[in-house]
Amino acid sequence: MDKSSSKPEDGLVFSDNISVKWQAAVKSPDAELLSLVNESNQAFLRAVAAVSAPPGELAEENAAIVQEIGRLDLKINLLLELVGQLVYAQLEIPARTRATISSDGIEWHSNELPEPGQTVFMQVYIQHGTPKPLCFYGEVVSEQAEHATGKARVRYLGLSEQTRGWLEKLIFRHHRRQVAFKKSVTADT
Repeated sequence: MDKSSSKPEDGLVFSDNISVKWQAAVKSPDAELLSLVNESNQAFLRAVAAVSAPPGELAEENAAIVQEIGRLDLKINLLLELVGQLVYAQLEIPARTRATISSDGIEWHSNELPEPGQTVFMQVYIQHGTPKPLCFYGEVVSEQAEHATGKARVRYLGLSEQTRGWLEKLIFRHHRRQVAFKKSVTADT
């Protein structure tokens, strides 16, 4: 399938109410700039993966140590969340909107959208409470009819294979959690 016509629904996706910020790119990003953006995104996605990783299997002989680490983890997560809220309140982060992220691009609805064919710099706040966004350059591939209804689709430009791999892991983990949640809700009814 032609990548420019692919839509997020074509594979696993990450759908959530998140903040999406875009601005028209002054010029096309060069290889050096794309490398810096990819490096930053890889570090961020690795951190998100580490923070949201489920606890490992418990060993009987280390249960007390694992419990203590779990308590410390909860405390650190609470501190991170509180600091994140303080910083978040100081930044000009747009209101949340429903967005769908795939390994090829992002789709969202808004009253203010980039024009089809435009090159944009995107900031997507995928981790609730964390004031650091996933940043990337992209090409607006939405059609004029979609644009008229307030929908934008942007395909990533220059996303490295390593960054794409970390993004796919995030998308898969999110999908797996959605499936588990749906199963638990179905089991409760």
